[in-house]
Amino acid sequence: MMCHRMLCRNLIAMGSLAMVVSGGGVLTAATPESPDANAAEPTFEKHVQPILRDKCYGCHGVEQRKADLNLTTTNSVMQGSESGPIIVPGEAEESLLYEMVHQGLMPPDGKSPLSAAELETIRNWIVSGARFDSLRTAENSQQVTDQNIIPILHLRCTVCHGKYTREAELDLRSRESILKGGKSGPALVPGNVEGSLMINRITVGEMPPRQEMVKVSVKPMSSLELGQLKAWIEQGALASSFSPDVATTETDPLITNAERQFWSFQSPIAAVVPMPQYSERLRHPIDGFILHKVRENNLELSPEADEITLLRRAYFDLLGLPPTPREVDQFLADGNPNAFERIIDRLLASPRYGERWGRHWLDLAGYSDSEGGQHADAVRPHAFRYRDYVIRALNSDKPYDQFLHQQIAGDELADYENSDVLTQEIHDNLVATGFLRMGVDETYANITSFVPDRLEVIDNAMETLGSAVIGLTMKCARCHSHKFDPIPQRDYYRLTAIFKGALDEHDWLKPNAESEGIHTHFGLRYLPYATADEQKAWRALDQVAQHKIDGLRSASKAREEELTKKYREQLLAKLP
Repeated sequence: MMCHRMLCRNLIAMGSLAMVVSGGGVLTAATPESPDANAAEPTFEKHVQPILRDKCYGCHGVEQRKADLNLTTTNSVMQGSESGPIIVPGEAEESLLYEMVHQGLMPPDGKSPLSAAELETIRNWIVSGARFDSLRTAENSQQVTDQNIIPILHLRCTVCHGKYTREAELDLRSRESILKGGKSGPALVPGNVEGSLMINRITVGEMPPRQEMVKVSVKPMSSLELGQLKAWIEQGALASSFSPDVATTETDPLITNAERQFWSFQSPIAAVVPMPQYSERLRHPIDGFILHKVRENNLELSPEADEITLLRRAYFDLLGLPPTPREVDQFLADGNPNAFERIIDRLLASPRYGERWGRHWLDLAGYSDSEGGQHADAVRPHAFRYRDYVIRALNSDKPYDQFLHQQIAGDELADYENSDVLTQEIHDNLVATGFLRMGVDETYANITSFVPDRLEVIDNAMETLGSAVIGLTMKCARCHSHKFDPIPQRDYYRLTAIFKGALDEHDWLKPNAESEGIHTHFGLRYLPYATADEQKAWRALDQVAQHKIDGLRSASKAREEELTKKYREQLLAKLP
């Protein structure tokens, strides 16, 4: 029973209401030969749709589509929700639609619950095959396409038959390359499951090779995945057809006006609110923002701080340390009206400023000198470079937009691979991308580097990006639309797709571990580059070390010659 449910929830995006794969077969919705053949059986249009219209369209209609579920049309019901198909024909208890209404979870908050008769109608409709008047033949049911199959092959096969490694010259990343095949010919024969080489190899357990699976962190294909692959081949290895996902000016039914009012989507108050009673305190536009909130909450400002308190606040805020007694005396003795401004300028120019305020950004980025996640807690030998980059950025007053650009796409800002010299700018561009690699990453071991483990690392990076830059958490959006995060689930995956070139769960480079040449010619995640200053310092140290080595070798050789001469003389003296 559960296998059917698991399959339905894993059908990729397109889903299938009228088809459930089991082994190599395809179960389709009831398709009577004539309209009256099963007149006693309930149909969606006549029996179920009126119930949904009365109880469910408010949240799952055209204008509002919670969980990306539209119950108003046959096609949208077949499409299902963000959780996948909502109907398993013949299995009411395994159908998400019936489960939600039967348990009283929908409609939410106990509003307009379905009656016992309505629940029984929906149940009978599903049990009898989930028949639609608009679907009369099996040909009209949802078909399996390469869009359903390619993700399975990426998960199970392309580590050995993909971009970097093509065992037997076989590439399984696309329908075209599968049909082209490798040394042994085409990997499949459309319409002929038994005659398809890849099915035979998988069925007998040759693929993926058992002895290699842990090494490359993959697991064998499940029976459900194999069944879906067989169904695809049996249906002719159909290609998918879908429109590109592009932005439009149309209103998104998954976003409500209330959700658009989320705090981080709003512009901060820019205008200074006139307040005559505080006019003498308005020394900066930010004061207007603060005073606006003071008045809004019927509060009063505290008295202005005395000079020593003000000085201590400045030191603690900007450097994290109090002023010395000498610095306090110098400030109090300074009669210049701009004395405090000069103190601020001096503190901002201190190297300690970047160290103090850089830690706030490093906390947002999740900076750590080790990977975490495992008892071994492998060390990140070059993490300090990112830490130092952040400190330099703060101390040099780097513009915030440039600061963000470098951290999100620094490797795209300069052609570092073809540059003769690794300039400081190129170095910063590359090092800054550590922002996306500071989360917990336990994929340095084979047994902790499976795709689900990698997806956790990617999710951590997206959560860091959202909370640090956008002011928006994304933990819930990975699995739900609008549970707590005011964005639909699909936007979460649109965002991750932007970073696919660097964070691809099917093209993964382990941290601090050999890749065995299958991912990159570098072998390690760390780029083997050093700045001109680092190379100069290295050469200087190398010269010092070489001088010491040469001295030791010379002394060793002289000592060796001395001992050899001594022992030779002793030996000759003993001869008769």
